[in-house]
Amino acid sequence: MAKAKEITGLDCAADALEWAAAVLRVRFEEMVELRGAALEFSDIKGVHAMRVASRRLRSALRDFLPLLRKRPLRRVRKNLKEIADALGAVRDQDVAILALENLHSVAEMDGIGEQIKEGIETLLEERRRVREKARTNLTKTLADNIIAGLQENFTAALDKAVRKNKRERVVSFNEAGREAVAANLEELCDLGVSVYEPFNIEKLHEMRIAAKRLRYAVELFTACWGTKVEPFAAEIATMQSLLGEVHDCDIWLEDLGGRMRGRQNIQPSANLHKAVVWLLSEMIKNRTKNYRAALKLWSDWETTNFTERMQATIA
Repeated sequence: MAKAKEITGLDCAADALEWAAAVLRVRFEEMVELRGAALEFSDIKGVHAMRVASRRLRSALRDFLPLLRKRPLRRVRKNLKEIADALGAVRDQDVAILALENLHSVAEMDGIGEQIKEGIETLLEERRRVREKARTNLTKTLADNIIAGLQENFTAALDKAVRKNKRERVVSFNEAGREAVAANLEELCDLGVSVYEPFNIEKLHEMRIAAKRLRYAVELFTACWGTKVEPFAAEIATMQSLLGEVHDCDIWLEDLGGRMRGRQNIQPSANLHKAVVWLLSEMIKNRTKNYRAALKLWSDWETTNFTERMQATIA
């Protein structure tokens, strides 16, 4: 994942409200600058990069929200979510197609029957058709006039959102960072018990999202705490990645299992049937591997007082 743009001249002792505006402007510009790459569909990295940038922006907005006037930002937050959803729809298919292509290669190397490979090719064709529709929608969502309007609205909304109330206390950027990270860390810890429920798909997904938010919050305020916080960010990124793999497998298992459950109405071809059965086995294997790694990492965090050590580092 590409690193976010550095915020130059950041003063961690200064008023958080002023720097929040500066950070949000940089994160917004960073996302918009990636529009061209996202619409260059010959390279799937562009969509991924813009999606990550949109996540960083939305995460920063969420972390700074306690400092801001919320009403002016409602419309732009909704617009940003629409962009994130459109990017996500394309990225989901990019990832699925890449996974199927890799599994097709595995099937070839392992000398697995032609029926399975042909069944995977059928699934690939389906996914590519879905992706084309998602790409068409993304092109409309990122149209010049829409992005231009969003830029204008975002600037105006942010100017209103950062207006101070004279009675409000001044919070430093460093203090705002500690509060944001503490809130995200608490959310992740509250969901941590979910890792001991291997088939609680919804809660494990929520835990992944909490890890992602915590990671972005730590990265956002790293300038205030220096390199000493980087190992924590790296471990959180690992947890996010492991739970992301688990979630991807859960989506695959639901989709593939649904095909088999629906056989009464639509009888799949012999090739597709064999491919689905083989893919179910592969997804279960991959899910188990990543779940076990996430379980071990969380257990290690508990036995090494990860939470307490992290809180002490940013204190």
